[in-house]
Amino acid sequence: MPPSVLDEMDRRLIAVLAEDARQSHQAIASALGVSEGTVRSRLKRLETEGIVRITAIHSIDELDEYAFAYLWITCDRTRLRDVAEELAAEPLVGFVASILGRADLLAIVHESSPAHLVRFVDDRVKTLPGVIDVRTEPILGIVKNDARWGLVKSRQG
Repeated sequence: MPPSVLDEMDRRLIAVLAEDARQSHQAIASALGVSEGTVRSRLKRLETEGIVRITAIHSIDELDEYAFAYLWITCDRTRLRDVAEELAAEPLVGFVASILGRADLLAIVHESSPAHLVRFVDDRVKTLPGVIDVRTEPILGIVKNDARWGLVKSRQG
């Protein structure tokens, strides 16, 4: 079943959760001016449909011991989906998207050190069937990392 369309109440609920997902249903209901049952049922639907997932996110800007990089991956177009799925299955890969422009896929990877990052790219990514080229751009410093970036539209009203 395809996910339902988000209405204004869903967007407001997601925005409140994005600020502090540890709040009780009662506190959220109070902030939204609705019943606790409304919050509970809407949240259950949003989770069931895969629209939201309540989870802890570590602050990567405080993790200097990790090496992060963008991988711009050019693929044989007939293998694009296979390569994307293989990358998405890798625990070191936190983001995979098909894109238009300088490459076919963009992946964001984290490793324990620059040397391990090079080894992962050379031994794992470049050897995937269908991968033609991988351009690696290490992230040298993080200025902003906000996991709530997808909420920009709902914040504008």
